Amino acid sequence: MRPSVSVIVCTHTDRRLQLLVECVGSLTANSCPPHEVVVVVDSNPGLHARLPARLPPAVTVLASRGSGASEARNTGIAAATGDVVAFIDDDAVADPDWLDHLTAPFADPAVVATGGRAVPRWERPNRILPPELYWVVGCTYAGHPTTAQPLSRPIGCTMAARRAAMLDAGGFPHDFGPSGPQPKSHSNEEIAVSLRLRETHGDRSIWYAPDAVVHHFVPAARGTWKYLWQRCYVEGVSKADVRRRFGSAAMGFDRGYVRHTLLPAIARYTVRGLIPGGTASRRWAVAAAGGLLTTAVGYAGRLLTARKSPAPLRPVHPVRS
Repeated sequence: MRPSVSVIVCTHTDRRLQLLVECVGSLTANSCPPHEVVVVVDSNPGLHARLPARLPPAVTVLASRGSGASEARNTGIAAATGDVVAFIDDDAVADPDWLDHLTAPFADPAVVATGGRAVPRWERPNRILPPELYWVVGCTYAGHPTTAQPLSRPIGCTMAARRAAMLDAGGFPHDFGPSGPQPKSHSNEEIAVSLRLRETHGDRSIWYAPDAVVHHFVPAARGTWKYLWQRCYVEGVSKADVRRRFGSAAMGFDRGYVRHTLLPAIARYTVRGLIPGGTASRRWAVAAAGGLLTTAVGYAGRLLTARKSPAPLRPVHPVRS
């Protein structure tokens, strides 16, 4: 029997209001509608007050009990009443059969979480990012699994998990993930919670559902060189914190991605860039090589700083329902 699904959508800015309305509309129009939709507003009382008039009456609108994406998601988990909690970003639109595909793997009781595919919806044509770097804008990237199989970490804008397993894991760690309206200063909250789920339930407990597709809006501001370097640096800092908390083995997928996907892509784009008319390949080579270097700088700097003045990451606090 299909589990009941609570879909949690976190939001924090009025700039995404119309995108949020489209997101919720895509959820209520799904071929098998969710048990409930819970919208959690982070650090924006004015938006929280206005949303009930813009969303269907059945949608639950809550204020986050903390600050940042992880706290907002945990607020949604605590309030949810479904067997499964699914997550989609407020600037993403789900395909009509998204929930069917995302929840199908739960027919296997050993599966505790799933991840779908995020396709970029560019506000302006993409000129900078090669497919290997689509993770920069929260989308499925070259080097990610392509077929249904065990997954090490889902993408946060298209994932689901058994609510009981998320409660047992303590939800999303508070010191990972972006913090409200501030510029993105951290990430990898999905990796952190996935590592805890896999520690408890095994390496085959998270499953990829490639047909569970969302279309993730990419604003023009995220298609710039400045954003690329900032985002890659943040990724390096976050990955260092993942290693500090979970050990170097947690970086296994990332090492494989660099070795088998990113470095060959840099070489390939560099060679293509030497051919007349290879302007796009030259840009992609610079983006891939520069992104790798910037991420490495953030990663190494964070580890070095932690060794000089070690400060433990904040403890994990349980999510209370």
